[in-house]
Amino acid sequence: MRGAGWRFWGLCVGAGVLSILTGCASVTHGTTQNVKIETLTAEGKVINGAKCLITNDRNDSVMRSGDTVPIRRSGANLNIECSQPGLAPANGQAVSRANVGMAGNILLGGMIGAVVDASTAAGYNYPSWIQLIFGEVRNVDRSAQSGDGPTAGIKIGATEIAAAPKAVAAKPPEAPRPAPVVPAPEPPPVKVVAVPPPEAAPPSQAAVQPPPSPPPAPQPRPETRVSMDDLNGLLPGKP
Repeated sequence: MRGAGWRFWGLCVGAGVLSILTGCASVTHGTTQNVKIETLTAEGKVINGAKCLITNDRNDSVMRSGDTVPIRRSGANLNIECSQPGLAPANGQAVSRANVGMAGNILLGGMIGAVVDASTAAGYNYPSWIQLIFGEVRNVDRSAQSGDGPTAGIKIGATEIAAAPKAVAAKPPEAPRPAPVVPAPEPPPVKVVAVPPPEAAPPSQAAVQPPPSPPPAPQPRPETRVSMDDLNGLLPGKP
């Protein structure tokens, strides 16, 4: 009986050590947690469907506001950036806190189990329902959440709508530049050479000959007188 008793206690001790090494929180909570992201306007109107980027030191994911997604547990903050056309971004950071499994592990298993839970991040919880407001940056702490209700956190900053890119005016085409004016080359200097006057030609023989003498004047004819006898001689004779 004494040997059986020792075996029983040995099994109990072994089970206890195994539970310590595996981590109480790791067994009861796992390494992921479901988180819901909700986005609202400054007036409190819920707007679902905003695109949200969620990141921590262990993973990142993209979701739509209003949905619930599994998030990898971590002791680091969870950064959230949600965008919606026409509205300023809704940003925030969720602060994780040690869960009940981590506290029980420390009480029952000491520091070994706590170290195991910390290495797997199974001992931490984020707020399970996070509310963000467009135009604000909010800090949402797990310790401020009551049960599983929504947690709005506190405002720590503001965001603005991204400025639309300025339209670049089309540059008018440049007018063709006139061709550069090339000055005409200067004419070479003209050398003036003095030309001597032409020598006078010797007088020709024709020029030396005297001009022809004028024709002789007609001699006056002697005056002819006709007598009656001459005229009678010219007439034919009587029969």
